[in-house]
Amino acid sequence: MAQEGYDTLMSLTDSRYRLSMIVARRAAQLKAGIPTVLPEEQKPRTSNTVTIAMKELELGEGISWGNELPSAEEIKELQRREQRREETDYSVAKGN
Repeated sequence: MAQEGYDTLMSLTDSRYRLSMIVARRAAQLKAGIPTVLPEEQKPRTSNTVTIAMKELELGEGISWGNELPSAEEIKELQRREQRREETDYSVAKGN
């Protein structure tokens, strides 16, 4: 887990073990097809699911992590809201 922001990630949990478990579970969700909640401009340049999971946790984008991961439905709903927001932003910009 040597990555920028590691100190930030450690401050969000009480142990390296819990951090590893949370990141591993989220990475597994990403591999299973549950989309990332990161906006396009904040997505890492890699498709590595562990890196993406760590970035999501570091930025705290719309997710309350706590001791457990949010449910798949919570993540999907957040993704749908983000897509609607992007579509609205695009249609407003396109109309000008």
